[in-house]
Amino acid sequence: MRSKVRSTFMTMMWGVSLAGGAALAEAPREPVTEALRASAGALEWTEELGAGEGTGELVRTQEGLVYEPYNVMRRPEGLRTLTGLYTFPARRLERPVDTVRPLIRAQRAFGTSIEVDVRVRSASGAWSEWSISSAGEAVRLPWAGSEVQVRLALVADEHGRGPAVHEVKLEGTLEGGTTEGVRTLAPLAYRIYATREGLVGGTTANGHVIKSNDRFVALPSRRALATNGGSEYQVRVCYSKTAKCTTTSVWDVGPWNTKDDYWNASSVREMWKTLPQGKPEAQAAYQDGFNGGLDQFGRRPANPAGIDIADGSFWTDLGLSNNDWVDVTYLWTTGGGTPATGIIIDNNNAANDSTKGYIELTGTWTAATSTAGYYGSNYLYASTAAVSEPATFWFYLPAAASKTIDARWTAGTNRSAAAPFIITNASGTNLATVNVNQQINGGQWNALGTWSFPAGWNKVQLSRWATAGYVVVADAIQVR
Repeated sequence: MRSKVRSTFMTMMWGVSLAGGAALAEAPREPVTEALRASAGALEWTEELGAGEGTGELVRTQEGLVYEPYNVMRRPEGLRTLTGLYTFPARRLERPVDTVRPLIRAQRAFGTSIEVDVRVRSASGAWSEWSISSAGEAVRLPWAGSEVQVRLALVADEHGRGPAVHEVKLEGTLEGGTTEGVRTLAPLAYRIYATREGLVGGTTANGHVIKSNDRFVALPSRRALATNGGSEYQVRVCYSKTAKCTTTSVWDVGPWNTKDDYWNASSVREMWKTLPQGKPEAQAAYQDGFNGGLDQFGRRPANPAGIDIADGSFWTDLGLSNNDWVDVTYLWTTGGGTPATGIIIDNNNAANDSTKGYIELTGTWTAATSTAGYYGSNYLYASTAAVSEPATFWFYLPAAASKTIDARWTAGTNRSAAAPFIITNASGTNLATVNVNQQINGGQWNALGTWSFPAGWNKVQLSRWATAGYVVVADAIQVR
């Protein structure tokens, strides 16, 4: 009986539609694939199913990657379908491509589906948004590049039964006509209704387990969903009633919709292309009766929310006491946001994953929010003096690797023009001392340099030992 069921729901899919329906039979490879390869010299590669990272509902078996949702976070607005994400390591290709065609061999039942997300890294090091292949079609990237990353989105049916993936192949081609010049000069910003996420103990769409006083946001599209612990897609949220702002990463999908990248222009917006840019569909449904007053799943939104905010950012960083309107800046929309996915160590240990990094203070350091541009909830400063008494940012590497270190600070005329960052490896060897001018380049990531680090706990220290009469600012570092 088991073999009969298996054969009924087995399907070979090579770049063909993954839409649900009756049981699927084996489908031949489309002729266009061969024609594309012959005419354009497509690059081909296969992703290793055991090399990626995913949410806890994804199980590796001898037959492949199986989606078995067993402990999925239930959002307040609820979802009838459940999606598990599996992200493969970034891959550098032999030459640039701007079109990627996924070729998937998988097993799935009626009501389940598989989507493929692809993104490309720019020359500046920033990632594009994820481009989504919802039916096995070729993905057109926003610009050509030689470093790409692939992510699977496995959708279970309403009973929690998901598909199984046996093989993931891809073809990349350079079709032409794409450039990096389409990016905006300044990040997009809109006034959006915000709700509190809560859900402590639950799991976000990217696999992060939500902690008390956590710091991240959710947006209703995975096109701007960062990797677990990553900062490649960040927002700056400001609340006018408290005059507080915070910068944090997008780690979850919601509220209400899951395919509403409302910050994008209608030409690239995944759904609801008739709505004005910057207006979430839930807001239009709630306020204007758009789509019959319903969301993507046929539900009636209880509020016009376009962003969910985790507790630490909601209560502490912004001072919100209830759901309200906030001003949101989508920092990656310039194409020049955080230069790469990495480990970020904040000056506030409540925002750090202590297994990956933490800050340790010696001497007197003071928290402040008076100067804009800080990462997270605040920054630290200390007066310069003929003592070291550093702020030490520790970071853990499971294996030896070459890493670039970025630092953040808030700029001002009272800052040191030669703030010393000391880079020391896990063996205790001082690799370099980098003096930076903190009177300029505030509110952004600034590269200190690239070094080879061994496995273990390495560190970056910001010392106070600089010309007296100034302060040094410890905000955050990034290891990428």
